[in-house]
Amino acid sequence: MNWPTRLRRCIGTLRGRLLWLALWPTVLSALLFAGYMVHQNTREAEAALRQRGRDLTSQLAEVAVYDLFTGNIANLQRLADHTGIHPDRDAIGIADKNKQWWVISGQAALLDDSTQIQTFAERRVGDRYYFRRPFGLVQNPQATGLEGVLGSGDEVGQVLVVLDDAPIRSARKEALLTLLTFLLPLILLAATMAWTLSHRLARRLNRITDTVHSLARGQLDSRCPVEKTEGELRQLELDINEMAVTLDHVHEHLQTGIRTATAELIEQKQAAEAAVRAKSKFLAAASHDLRQPLHALTLLISALKDKVVERPEPELQRLTAHIDASATAMGDMLGGLLDLSRLDAGIVLAQPECFPLSRVLANIQQHFAPTATEKGLQLHIKPCHLCVQSDPLLVERILMNLVSNAIRYTPQGRIVVGVRRRPDATAELQVLDTGLGIAEDKQAQVFEEYFQIDNPERQRAKGLGLGLAIVAREAQLLGTRVTLRSVPGRGSCFAFRLPRCTPALPHGTEETIAFQPIGDAAPLIAILDDDTLILSAMTALLHEWGMEVVSAVSAEALLDALGELGRLPDCLLSDYRLPGAMDGIASVTWLRHELGETLPAAIITGDTAPETIAAMTASGLTLLHKPLKPARLRAYLNHALSTP
Repeated sequence: MNWPTRLRRCIGTLRGRLLWLALWPTVLSALLFAGYMVHQNTREAEAALRQRGRDLTSQLAEVAVYDLFTGNIANLQRLADHTGIHPDRDAIGIADKNKQWWVISGQAALLDDSTQIQTFAERRVGDRYYFRRPFGLVQNPQATGLEGVLGSGDEVGQVLVVLDDAPIRSARKEALLTLLTFLLPLILLAATMAWTLSHRLARRLNRITDTVHSLARGQLDSRCPVEKTEGELRQLELDINEMAVTLDHVHEHLQTGIRTATAELIEQKQAAEAAVRAKSKFLAAASHDLRQPLHALTLLISALKDKVVERPEPELQRLTAHIDASATAMGDMLGGLLDLSRLDAGIVLAQPECFPLSRVLANIQQHFAPTATEKGLQLHIKPCHLCVQSDPLLVERILMNLVSNAIRYTPQGRIVVGVRRRPDATAELQVLDTGLGIAEDKQAQVFEEYFQIDNPERQRAKGLGLGLAIVAREAQLLGTRVTLRSVPGRGSCFAFRLPRCTPALPHGTEETIAFQPIGDAAPLIAILDDDTLILSAMTALLHEWGMEVVSAVSAEALLDALGELGRLPDCLLSDYRLPGAMDGIASVTWLRHELGETLPAAIITGDTAPETIAAMTASGLTLLHKPLKPARLRAYLNHALSTP
């Protein structure tokens, strides 16, 4: 590291700044004093030189009068040479009135220039001083001879003396040396005193700074040493220590408060977790117990509707329709609770793939077009040829929930479902409606559970307030977020984005598999369930569909019944909870081992416990939730019976 860098670093430190602060007044005063003294000595030397020049020209002018009168030029030359021996006298010249030199002594070149013989008394040229004195002859009556009168009008000649300013330079140099000899020890003494003072001050200030830094880093036990000397620094050290003690007490108080608050939060968290677990257990148990009779009720209503169609009695048809609507609303509510519990339990996992959105939009059109038409709304599904990387089932569920809400809260107008290409390589799916709209202060709340804007009476027809909560959780599973733009009275726009993709192979037009009617040959459906009401309802419904049914409460009893019939079943439907050691999954596995591994089978359950759902999902069996809508059951049977 070179010395300029070290000097800058030294000056940049606290000690360097204190040293400079203490030293610069002394240095500045010394420089000003030195400048003043040199200036004074120079002025005095210059004044002495000028006076000597004047005296010399006057003396030479007095002597030159007589020598010129007598014509003794040699004597005048000797006088000039003798006078010019002095080292600061560069040239001496005596000329007549016509500016012709009579006597020249010294450096003649300085006198050669005719401009040097002008009308002036004194002047300075460079480092030389020129002195001129004219002289003349006049008769003095009181004297016995002649007398030269300087400045007389009867001028007969003039004297020119050239002096070097060496005495001035010598005086200046001597003054500088004297001042340096005197001031240098004084500056060194001042520097030593300033260094000592700055060292002491810097040491104390650095200790104060270190203590403050330690306190800032959380080392609240740090204290600043206090010296015995009185003054502001000692008071500052005492104040910092007092502040440190106060901070330590405040920190300890805060730590105690934090520990207390943390303990309370842990207790509250544990209580909340216990409440959630209790709620989950209650929902699982209550859901299963409610789904059992509701499942049977749904099946019986479906069978009843088929019978009522044959009897055109308006009152009977009206009552049947009301019963069906009530059962459907109850089933939808329980279905929403089940979906929410499955999402909270982490059972539902996204299975992304690259698929065309046209397939999902076609299903939305097919599913909701009749409902929208029945309500007098226009449902527009914009065609789209984009492909996205996501889970098609979850995407379809999100869109179905959004479109269902739009239909429910749009009294008149239209609903538009479309896709926009975004510059960030995503596709934005949008559901727009001309419905009631949502106020800005309630837009964040609509994604919370059980929140409904326009249903203070909690009417069943308006749902349970779980649709958008389910949508938000499903979108989170897909790594996206549902956004909302809405103006009260003008409608709403729900949207979410998915990453676009390019399929590995070109996709052709995919045909939606429609539910095919069951053929003339009556399929045999095997049913495992311990609820006699459900068995009766299921049997009645399947008979209405032209199917044969064999049922039992256990796998062994069902195998014996099939043995008596002497026929293998075409499909197996089993409840999850069965009496005995084997549950539905174990029973299906055992029956497949006895009857054939390719036997189509599905688990029907109303159990919403996370561990139960996880076990059924891991089994790979088709899962049907109670209450099971007849259309959903018929769709599964059509698919199972038509698959080779």
